[in-house]
Amino acid sequence: MFKSSSCQRGGVTLWATIAVVVVIAAILTFHFLSRMQPAEVRSFQELVNRVEKINTQISERESQISDLVAKYNHSHPGNEIDTTGMSAMGLTEEQAQLLANRVAQEKDLSYRGLLQEVIDISGDLEKLNLELAEVKSRLRPPVVAQKGDTHLAVSLKFLTEEIGMNEEDALKLIEKEALVPELLPGFEVWNYYGEGIFGTFVTQGQAKITPNELARATKRKIDAERNTLIQERNQKQQEVDDLEARKNELQQQIRSLEEERASMMDQVTRMASSNDSLSQELNSLKYHVGTFRDLEKSGAIRKPTLGKWNTGDIEAVQHTGSLDLRKDARIVINAGSLGLEKVEKILVFPRYFREDGDYRIELSPDRKAATIVFEKPSKFNLSRLVIAIG
Repeated sequence: MFKSSSCQRGGVTLWATIAVVVVIAAILTFHFLSRMQPAEVRSFQELVNRVEKINTQISERESQISDLVAKYNHSHPGNEIDTTGMSAMGLTEEQAQLLANRVAQEKDLSYRGLLQEVIDISGDLEKLNLELAEVKSRLRPPVVAQKGDTHLAVSLKFLTEEIGMNEEDALKLIEKEALVPELLPGFEVWNYYGEGIFGTFVTQGQAKITPNELARATKRKIDAERNTLIQERNQKQQEVDDLEARKNELQQQIRSLEEERASMMDQVTRMASSNDSLSQELNSLKYHVGTFRDLEKSGAIRKPTLGKWNTGDIEAVQHTGSLDLRKDARIVINAGSLGLEKVEKILVFPRYFREDGDYRIELSPDRKAATIVFEKPSKFNLSRLVIAIG
């Protein structure tokens, strides 16, 4: 009885193990299959790649024919092969017959071989075009890119207008694809949709270069522009550095001049402080006060011409008056001291000092006295003035 029970438990364990393995295998299989592209999508991509390969072969054959015919025509002036009407579909019957006749007539073996090669390549072209037509017949017709088209716009139009998908869902599918950054007129855009899977590819079509060549050319252009910008930036930075160095140099010169000025001013101050009389002399003015008649008679001032008194010989009179402008900035004049009843007119000479700018005149209410107030005292340091009263 014990043995039977053990066998039963062993059988249950075996079946449980098998069940777990089956479940795990099922999960792995589902995960693997879910990551595989549907067969239709793989087939679609293979067909598109085949179209691109055939187009490349056709372009190569066309280039070969063009080079061979050009070489033949160059060596047969006046008897050239007319290339009008030659196309990617190969030679027409008339053109093929013409070349066959040329082969028969050509005595030069090398050129006879050249013409025969043209005929052979044309035959290859015809086969390639037939194969291309057969492959394209199994695909949805491509969209031939026009000027201004983008891969995104073409794909979105396909999913929304031909498949009937809403724009939001269409954009989610398109975001999963590697789109070509730029379409040239003539590029062919191939689109596929099935089983919730969207595929889109771009081939050369009738354009002069392939999408990959365009991408490389665009990258080279971007790299060149970036290098140019880097060079310009470095040049500008060098200019900025040069200006900064010049600014620092000028600032250093300014600091040196300021230090020199400060040193000189300090010397002047020390000299002035050590000699009070010199300091007073530097900050004082000398003056002489007289009537217009007396001053004119002495020659210190001259009679007015056109109503304006002019400065004469300032040194013709004694400048007995002195004013320390550090302590006071005014001169008070009494009319009586000059034998006058009142002040009618007062002028300060030399006349380059401006009234109501450098100084101002204040008359007493009874006009028996006048005060000259120096508004810019430092401007009058070491000056010798003549003050005329009338």
